Amino acid sequence: MNRSTTTTMDVKHIARFLGALSIEERVQIIQQLLAVGSDGLSVQDIAVRTELGASAVFKQLEALAGIELVFVKSVDNTKVYIANTLLLDELFASLYQQYGPSIHARLAQQLREALENQSAQP
Repeated sequence: MNRSTTTTMDVKHIARFLGALSIEERVQIIQQLLAVGSDGLSVQDIAVRTELGASAVFKQLEALAGIELVFVKSVDNTKVYIANTLLLDELFASLYQQYGPSIHARLAQQLREALENQSAQP
C-alpha cells in the first residue's frame, strides 16, 4: 500500500481502516503503541497495558498488521509492534479533508450558488 500522504484516501480504504478500528481492543492497542512511539511494544507489554489477554492481543495485532496499521520488527528475538503513524496520519487527515470543516464551506458555497441560480431564473 504505497500512497503519497498528499493524496486523499479513497472511500474503499477509509472504510477498510475504519472497519479495522471499529473493534475496541484494536483501538486500545493502537493507543498504547502511539503512546510509546517508535520503540514499540511486545505482545506481553501490550497485554499488561491494556489488561487484555496475550492471545487476544496477538490476534488483534495480526489483523492490524495484515492491513498495515501496525508494523512488526524483531528486537532481541522478540516481536515488537509499532503503530504505522504515517498511515494513521493519512487516514485522519483524509477524513478531516473530506468530512471536516472544509466540507461545510463547500456545501455553503454550493447552496449560495444554487440560490443565486434560482433567483436569476424568471
